[in-house]
Amino acid sequence: MNTKLQSSVTLVRTLLASALLTLATSAFAADRIELIDGSVVVGKLLSAEAGKLKVETAFAGTIEIAQDKVKGFSTDEAVNVELAAGSTVLGKVGMTDAGLVVSANDGQQTTQAGKVVAVWRAGVDSPKVRLLKEEADKNKRHWKYEASLAINGRTGVSEKFAGALGFKATLESAQDKLIFNLAAEKAQDNGVETANRQLAGADYSSFFSDKNVWYARTSVEKDALKELDLRSSTAFGVGRKLIKKDVQDLEARVGISYLYESYANGTKFDSPGLDIALIHTYKFATGKLSNVLTYTPAFKEFSNYRIHHETTYEMPISASMWKLKTGIMNDYTSIPQPGINRLDTLYFTSLILNFD
Repeated sequence: MNTKLQSSVTLVRTLLASALLTLATSAFAADRIELIDGSVVVGKLLSAEAGKLKVETAFAGTIEIAQDKVKGFSTDEAVNVELAAGSTVLGKVGMTDAGLVVSANDGQQTTQAGKVVAVWRAGVDSPKVRLLKEEADKNKRHWKYEASLAINGRTGVSEKFAGALGFKATLESAQDKLIFNLAAEKAQDNGVETANRQLAGADYSSFFSDKNVWYARTSVEKDALKELDLRSSTAFGVGRKLIKKDVQDLEARVGISYLYESYANGTKFDSPGLDIALIHTYKFATGKLSNVLTYTPAFKEFSNYRIHHETTYEMPISASMWKLKTGIMNDYTSIPQPGINRLDTLYFTSLILNFD
């Protein structure tokens, strides 16, 4: 009895497997692509463009076949066929000894497989329209925002507090980029102020050729510890993409700047100058490395210059909108105010929220 039951179960399983295989095969058996070597691919012809046919099969998923290897093809449904002569026909495609026959509502048209420029399914955008939409999306500007927060504190044996806030808004397309940023930091150590700085800036760059850009930037800064009441810096110039890849970008800039500084002791300084910068980013699988190096000497007093360096690394954390940012920032002033060090170094780690 058990043997008979086992045989019956095996028979049922075999029949079910055969039925499923038949259904799967029939689902993809609509279109046929015959190759020059005599082999046949059965599946669903999704598209043909740029010399390749894309076919969805039951045995290997979606595959691509070089068009110069194709003798002919047929479809079970009407598809759009663009010919080398420039015309487009919507109809079922069949194969004859004379070549391909496209059967439309208003008649038939015969052609050769090699004269088919593109094929796409009914109701789907043609390759040309899709490329135009992709290019339009690529050039479309859209805003991206990020807000950052870093807080450290201690109470008891000693009283310490350090906090930093930041906000960045970026409007970017394939042709230009506009960045606004705000930053503030404040820190105390046992009642002694160790940081009190505010910064606001804007940077705009636009391509005028494939790798060449022009840019304009401006920033204002206040730093109580450096007795800096106001530092205003404005610059414009040209830049070139030394590296322009999906994972890496390196831009060199050269321009003219104007610097104005006002200090608490009444000292003021203003002068045009140079604006030289290197801006670098590298995208890893798990984060992004960014580097900025600027050199801004003054024409009035060339020994009076400022070097700014910043290196940061951003990595995503639990949610896609959140990132952790860590880095180092160096600010070197060749002629600082009395009692102020030339080099100011800041190490930081902050939590960043990204949103559109």
